[in-house]
Amino acid sequence: MGFSTSDKKSGPTISGARALVDGLLREGIDHVFGIPGTQNLAILDELRVTPQIRFILTRHEQGAAFMAYGFARAANKPSVVTVTEGPGITNIVTATAAAFKGNVPVISITGVQESVMRERDATQDMDQIPFMKPITKWAYSIPYPEKIQEAVRKAFRVALTEPQGPTHIEAASEVLLQQVTPETTLPAAYRSTVPAVCDPAQIDAAWALISKAERPLFVVGRGVMKENAVTAMERLATAAGIPVTVLQYSPDAFPATHPLALGPLGRNAFGSANKNAPKADVIVALGAHFDVFSTMYKYGIFSETAKIIHNTSAPGQIGIVFPVELGVAGSATSFIEGLAERAAKGKARTPWVDVAKARADFEAEITAVLKPEMEPIQPQFVAHTIRKALPRDGILVVDAGNGGKHVRTYFKSYLPNSFMCIDDWASVGGSFPIALGAKLAQPNRPVLCASGDMGAMCNIGELETAVRENIAVVYVVFNDQGLGNERAFQNEHFGGRYFAVDYKNPDFGALAKVFGAHGEHVTRPQDLEGAIQRAFASGKPAIIDVMIDQNNLAPVVHRT
Repeated sequence: MGFSTSDKKSGPTISGARALVDGLLREGIDHVFGIPGTQNLAILDELRVTPQIRFILTRHEQGAAFMAYGFARAANKPSVVTVTEGPGITNIVTATAAAFKGNVPVISITGVQESVMRERDATQDMDQIPFMKPITKWAYSIPYPEKIQEAVRKAFRVALTEPQGPTHIEAASEVLLQQVTPETTLPAAYRSTVPAVCDPAQIDAAWALISKAERPLFVVGRGVMKENAVTAMERLATAAGIPVTVLQYSPDAFPATHPLALGPLGRNAFGSANKNAPKADVIVALGAHFDVFSTMYKYGIFSETAKIIHNTSAPGQIGIVFPVELGVAGSATSFIEGLAERAAKGKARTPWVDVAKARADFEAEITAVLKPEMEPIQPQFVAHTIRKALPRDGILVVDAGNGGKHVRTYFKSYLPNSFMCIDDWASVGGSFPIALGAKLAQPNRPVLCASGDMGAMCNIGELETAVRENIAVVYVVFNDQGLGNERAFQNEHFGGRYFAVDYKNPDFGALAKVFGAHGEHVTRPQDLEGAIQRAFASGKPAIIDVMIDQNNLAPVVHRT
């Protein structure tokens, strides 16, 4: 017989909401994002008396969930968003889906309509679990108080199991306000906290393939950063004498300053990588999840005859896109260190490609199109200036759309965890709240957000959150008064017949000042770098509204 709300309690008791918040504390949660509502007020009441957790009240539930996404990415740990039932749930789904596609451990803890109201067509009543299941790793409605602490534990366990991703738990106030016996189980007792290591025999097999290769290539993914193994990866590349590329979504997984760095692969990435990767006869993917923008899910960026060695901590991801010669499941760190041990026993090879020349040729190519004196301002110049003005330890958050495509081409990484985009979801407008979450996670690092004007309007209300909470993110808006990405597609596929892609914008710089932030409106290219520097120096949230040439569009990349 299971627990019920009538079971007797033994010993001292606490409310279900208190038990839930204590579970968050044991997991190291120090920020919660969200908006109060009828059915999650019991949680908020406990957060009110929990100084270890900073609650960030946002202006929209989507903003809260995207902030949690950015915080989790930048802090490299799980994060929490809480909202009420019904519309609170429907408003977080875009960001939750982004976390699902991007393997980000965001735990949503929400209200649900009280049992007496369900199935009676009550206000804000809906069947929330089927709604959340397709975009989470686990979704559960807590039926009675005794299940609260177990549900919290499972939410974190599932979210942090590779591949990581969002989970969802919900409870009505009638459950959260009842008394339960507190449980003090620590995370190490209910989930693995040490990643599995790679089988040495598989590392031997991988090194044998690499040793026989004429043109081996390392392809580095975000898993290397998540394990803080970038420095180890640098040592491996140097010891082995093998050039390195990175996947589109993780250009910061290997520093652009390394003499063997070819740069990121794929759409709007580095020609130095894209021209040389197809020549490789052995591809060694480390901590990698092959994404569509890096590979277009077809041969071309990799040769069909190349042998692929795929390392990932999520075994189920091996072989999804490309058949592999060898799949190596386990932590990127153990794989890198294992290869380095074997490389140290031999002599480093001479790289098969002149990396310095390949990079110099690409730099010359993208510098030639900058046109730094041209008005209207060219988007390539904005992208170049962003990289120039952003300090080397800064974090860049890029939105979907035309502006984001230009920024990717000009972004050189110097340090790990310095770049974010909305991996495999491309949700326009998510970048600003993501950047706010990243800044809260890394308060000592400069954070710059880059998006188009449509993205700027999507979550502009969170500028008030940024001002109120003193979250000093610099927001550069590529303002072409329309949907540049769709203009490009309408040019390419619909004979230049523009429709529903043009509109007018407010002066975003002036709007920022109305909110109490720093704001500037830039129309001349020579004014841009100074404007970004002043924005950082202000110590405030800031918007730099940059009027760009609406006819200068990033190229459309075809799947076939």
